[in-house]
Amino acid sequence: MSNAGSVDILWTGGWDSSFRVLSLALTEKATVQPHYIIDLGRLSSLRELQAINDIRQSLARFDSQASQRIKPTIITCINDIPPDQAITQSYRRLKSRAHLGSQYDWLARYAQFRNLTTLELSVHIDDKAYFFLQGQVTPAASGHWALKHSADSQEDDLHIFANYRFPVLMLTKEQMRQRAMEQGFIALLEKSWFCFTPRAGQPCGLCNPCRYSIEEGMGYRLPRASRLRYRFRYPIQFLASTYGLSKMLAKRALS
Repeated sequence: MSNAGSVDILWTGGWDSSFRVLSLALTEKATVQPHYIIDLGRLSSLRELQAINDIRQSLARFDSQASQRIKPTIITCINDIPPDQAITQSYRRLKSRAHLGSQYDWLARYAQFRNLTTLELSVHIDDKAYFFLQGQVTPAASGHWALKHSADSQEDDLHIFANYRFPVLMLTKEQMRQRAMEQGFIALLEKSWFCFTPRAGQPCGLCNPCRYSIEEGMGYRLPRASRLRYRFRYPIQFLASTYGLSKMLAKRALS
């Protein structure tokens, strides 16, 4: 059930959702109920939770009242989200049209499981999901975007987006950065995390979130070694494929 008087939001510890959480607590002075889905099969899960904790601690020192507006995070294991064939089939049909991350299957099932009808999802203008949402959303209260009612029925595969609100849908990462600088919380936002496969605690430069960050003008957040991996990712992958290097050797070449 949605929490009365608070904003339910998926907080991944990443740039977009952290920007929204901080904006809500600091600027809008709203009470925030974060949700996090943990996948222990993914190397970045614990690093994301660490980022959330780092942001919380830094916010407490920066503005103790704002930090108190963020409730304890509701953490759910991905394996505890019940299946729903209608949602999964709709997700698969959408995925057959264009790239759509697997999270949009289990997130939709999570929202239904928790009976959340206004869960904030921090999809932004450069996200792959934007392809499906453009032209299918309408402005809602407080500057949010929501799925049009015409695309809300079970007969339309877009129904998997029906239980969300999209507060940063029309923003780029750089625009969020500019707003955070103007509103004084950029140092907090920089504590967010994005890499799926970190190496020695640093972004890898090769996973999709690293690639997207670089391509969206946020390459400064990656160390030089990670940016070099990104730059030379195709030759490295070609050599690994052509000469049949073992996984161990490939990892060494990329480290």
